[in-house]
Amino acid sequence: MKKAFTLIEMIIVIVIAGILATGTFIALKEIYLRTAKSKAISELSQTSQLVSSEVASLLYDRVPSSVIGYNSLDATYQSIYDINKTYNILEWIGVAKESFLHRDYSSFVDMNASHPLTDTLKSPDTNISSIANTIQKKFDTTQNVYDNDIVALIFSGSFDRGSLVENSDFNNSFGWHGGNAKLIYKIKSSSSGNLIKLKSHPNEIYEKYYLVDSAYAIARGEDLNKSLIQNNCGFDLSGISKSDFNSTMFLFYDYRPWKKETFCADPNILNGETREGNVTVLSTQTEGFRVDIINNNVQFNLTLKRVISSDKKHSVVISKQKVIF
Repeated sequence: MKKAFTLIEMIIVIVIAGILATGTFIALKEIYLRTAKSKAISELSQTSQLVSSEVASLLYDRVPSSVIGYNSLDATYQSIYDINKTYNILEWIGVAKESFLHRDYSSFVDMNASHPLTDTLKSPDTNISSIANTIQKKFDTTQNVYDNDIVALIFSGSFDRGSLVENSDFNNSFGWHGGNAKLIYKIKSSSSGNLIKLKSHPNEIYEKYYLVDSAYAIARGEDLNKSLIQNNCGFDLSGISKSDFNSTMFLFYDYRPWKKETFCADPNILNGETREGNVTVLSTQTEGFRVDIINNNVQFNLTLKRVISSDKKHSVVISKQKVIF
């Protein structure tokens, strides 16, 4: 007689096979998750390092007291040195770094050779024409940088390390969001050589100055209007989902508060402002960023997050911190 499997034996075999298959699936899943986590950690670590370094480089060339936290919901802002609540956008005014590295200007005033009564400053080792050429190349423009106030001057004064000692009216210091720009001096196109002629009369002049050519803003998509970025900034977001947009961190540049300009995706237009400038993506999968002041230095913290499973139960979070002096 030929022996055959009984029903009970067949059931036992099927159960054992099912257990082995389940165990194999779980093991494969764990291997996949470990591999995905390892890849995500490597990629996010590299991205966070690159982005933090880029932001640190931009913030290093800031006018110290110009840094603000801005709330796009109610159009309020506050100096980063006096901040007492949460703001969702970081803004600051940057110096004309490329022009400085090109040795177009020295950042110093010869006090004895300057003429305060005629609002004329003598800046040794400075070339007004070279400044204009470098800034035109930087922003790819043929506009006269002095007639159009693309470049301006700020005396460092006593706030070189951040504290705005000589002017308590911060809202009217740098032109932020509808305010006046009392501490920013526009330059006449009749300036030449190393003589900088100002369009308005400063109450005081100082030996050191910042030459500024743009403001900058950092914000996550969650705190911005997608249509404004597409329509006003000319940035195509049609292929980006809502969740991806919300976690994208944008950098806005090439706008000037001293000209009553704000960044191109600002939802608020105040006191005759216009939306200007450009935007680029700093990072995606951005969980958040934070800025603190420690001993007059800026501490920038960036957190990136990547979900690595379809059920969204598994994710990798990487944080990077930079201190900018």
